[in-house]
Amino acid sequence: MFCCLKNCLNGVLPAQSVHITKTSNPVQLDSSHMGHEVVIIKNGLRACGTGGVLANAPLVQSKSYFEVKLQQSGHWSIGLATQQTDLNQSVGGKDRESWCLNSNHLVLHGGDVIYRLDASKGVGVPNGGQNSPGHSATSGTVPVDLAPVSAPAFPTPGGASGADSGLPQEGDTIGVAYDHVELNFYLNGKSLNVPVLNVRGTVYPCLFVDDGAILDIVLDSFAYGPPPGFERILVEQSLL
Repeated sequence: MFCCLKNCLNGVLPAQSVHITKTSNPVQLDSSHMGHEVVIIKNGLRACGTGGVLANAPLVQSKSYFEVKLQQSGHWSIGLATQQTDLNQSVGGKDRESWCLNSNHLVLHGGDVIYRLDASKGVGVPNGGQNSPGHSATSGTVPVDLAPVSAPAFPTPGGASGADSGLPQEGDTIGVAYDHVELNFYLNGKSLNVPVLNVRGTVYPCLFVDDGAILDIVLDSFAYGPPPGFERILVEQSLL
């Protein structure tokens, strides 16, 4: 844990003083909705430690988009969740209140695998889950070991980038787009073709970290930009 926090804080704030200050964008990670061992720094935009954290604004507009920079490898989950999700878990998508892409290349919801990313095809392979296209009442998912230790190690520096391998790696940017019909993920601006359906409830951006992972949420000035028609997250009063 100490090593993780040291890297997380390096070059940002003194280790003995961690404060969250408001930025010009009112949307940021929410210290009132995070796991007990999560640390939020960098003006509420960086998460490290162990557990999950939500953003402080729900996705209420018709088409919203945000990005997450994979600053340091480890075990991570990125996606959407309601405020009822268990943020003391280190893996997102294990309960019915979260929908997440994980560092073990699985898209999870309710502990079920909806997709597995296939590097050879550059797309997600449906796993038959109720939140994937083509689901029928009789189809089901195959439970897998969702412990963070199942996540593969990132390649050493100098290896193929995520854009080349089709799989997220350290330094890559994950885009998340939601239009209240589908949740979609992007890798460095390219769709991963893993549309998640049946996302229900009032949902927020969520990040889960463990084993040294450091994630930065990007809420404007995007590296790759949203798909056509999508825009940055707007706070509710801005929509009135």
